Amino acid sequence: MSNRTWRHVIAAAVSLSAFTSTVWAQDSAPISGPVSAHESFAAYVHDLHALNADVSFATQPWGYGGNAHIRSIGMIGWFVRMDVTARMEGHFGPGNTVAPILYDSAGLSRGAQRHVHLDYQNNTPTVTIHTPPETDREPVPSSTLPGTIDTFSGMVRLLQTMRNTGQCNGSANVFDGARLTHITVHGPVADNVPTDHDQLETGAALRCDFVGQQSAGFIKDSPNRAKMASPQPGAVWFKNVQGFGLLPVRVEFEHPKLGHISLVLQTPITH
Repeated sequence: MSNRTWRHVIAAAVSLSAFTSTVWAQDSAPISGPVSAHESFAAYVHDLHALNADVSFATQPWGYGGNAHIRSIGMIGWFVRMDVTARMEGHFGPGNTVAPILYDSAGLSRGAQRHVHLDYQNNTPTVTIHTPPETDREPVPSSTLPGTIDTFSGMVRLLQTMRNTGQCNGSANVFDGARLTHITVHGPVADNVPTDHDQLETGAALRCDFVGQQSAGFIKDSPNRAKMASPQPGAVWFKNVQGFGLLPVRVEFEHPKLGHISLVLQTPITH
């Protein structure tokens, strides 16, 4: 299992798990207002605890900000060292839309210190830092970048719309500095949170289902291109957590090379 594969898991965990992307319905009564929370998730590949992800974020009526720390642990950490931090900032627009300001990801991955920074102007990202450059990857066409959002802004938009409308139906394009992924979301439906892997928040919840599909930024001449370009289903479970309101407590999705991945809340949510 290559370092590159695990780096793609990080991107998927943050974008699809941490938290997919968008929803637009606007006809329900508001559920809650601004929120500030810190959540810790354990990532399982099948039954193997491979990564830990700590996510902190805050919203206000005018905007949002957040950061994440993702690191390999256990047996995976013996073979693939990974320690990545990320942060983002943005504004809210009409109808729970988001307008990212910046996205930054840096840390140890694939045996090197790596850094990606995106700045946004007129709803279009510019990659101002990408070190070391990934010359073996096809560039994402600049014509596809207007209107894209970063991975964390996608999470915030999903959360904001769920809290304000109780709906999750829509689509968006997510750009992480190297890959472009189209995500569609629908729901929610009433469901119980799965209880395996020491899931902390369980019981009745709302589940939003999504499909993510990479559309650009593939490795050149990769034998896995067809797999990476195939639709990958997943789901996010939301619960009304005392003192916080509606928050995501579990994410599951399919990875084209690794199979089923679960992000499980295992410690109490804090401010």
